[in-house]
Amino acid sequence: MSGIDLIVLGCVAKQPRSAYDIQKDVEEHNLSEWTRISIPSIYKKVLRLEEQGYIAGDEVAGERAAKKNVYHITDKGREYMKSLMTELSLCQPKVLMDFNAVICNLNKVDKPTALVLIKNIINGIEESKQYYHSALKEHADIPLVGRTIMEQQEKVCVTLLKWAQNLYDSYKEE
Repeated sequence: MSGIDLIVLGCVAKQPRSAYDIQKDVEEHNLSEWTRISIPSIYKKVLRLEEQGYIAGDEVAGERAAKKNVYHITDKGREYMKSLMTELSLCQPKVLMDFNAVICNLNKVDKPTALVLIKNIINGIEESKQYYHSALKEHADIPLVGRTIMEQQEKVCVTLLKWAQNLYDSYKEE
């Protein structure tokens, strides 16, 4: 099961692209924020997917006469993409947050420090919420699939803010 496979296959299913163009697409759409995908791993993944027959590359003339490979999805790749989508849609989601490492160590610092750390977490969540709120207003024309992910992230931030504020209040009273 590989989210990165699905992202790469989705990029080339939309239209043929070079590995560089796939990387730009992932960066442009902030996919690495919402999925477990690192930009540097894309090129290796493209080569592996080609080796497995899920995508095929055609050498074309690039800018300044340099040649580049442009990849397209194969029939085998479309089937693999569908199976990955099914498999990933059936998985129980994992909600991983870096600040949980801070939370599990709060009892190892003094109370004033712990409260400052919790406030830092609250501020970070608030910044994320504002980012998604602003981005949704600025990019109202983005396709439904992108917009719904941004809405999802904003709603997660709203819920996390309530949770973090409750943690702060409880820790302060303790």
